[in-house]
Amino acid sequence: MNDRADPPMSAAELRFCDTIREKDRRLRLFLANSDFPASDNARDWLAYLIGIKSALGNINNDLGFVATLLIKQYLEQRFGIVNFDAAGKAQGASGVDIEAVSADGLSIVGELKTTKPYQPGFGAAQRTQIIKDLTRLAAYKADYRFMFVVDEDAFAALCRPSLSGRAPGVEVVDLVTGKSFVCPGT
Repeated sequence: MNDRADPPMSAAELRFCDTIREKDRRLRLFLANSDFPASDNARDWLAYLIGIKSALGNINNDLGFVATLLIKQYLEQRFGIVNFDAAGKAQGASGVDIEAVSADGLSIVGELKTTKPYQPGFGAAQRTQIIKDLTRLAAYKADYRFMFVVDEDAFAALCRPSLSGRAPGVEVVDLVTGKSFVCPGT
């Protein structure tokens, strides 16, 4: 990806960013006022970890939202998308994660995976979900179909024939490195 400026954010996107900033503030405050337990007492460890979890809330949703901001940037630079709001769909909601329209009216759909493979090629549950998403994307009627990832091991696994062969024409994009791969047709 190139270094052009980020697209302007919607009011909802700005609010979501403020929520993440507030979580960061709470985490920093917790860590400044709490020491990791010196003992091996499980209750002390649990209380400490609950404090961190409480400060962060559902960090996976935050990660997904920020990755969606990167998707917005990618799609705007590549296609000149219009009217896409990264905060417009709740993280984890059913259906495809990304639905956008290019400046010239082409339809774009995508799935976002923030998954770190549990083992090479994904763990069994991860693989099942990935295959489900790839199959849905491959069948989706759109001009462009994407699987976006944020982990280079996930990208490498998706480029292997055992997975890429399930999604002909779907483009896999690593949002961190900018690498992409179009799954071959059957």
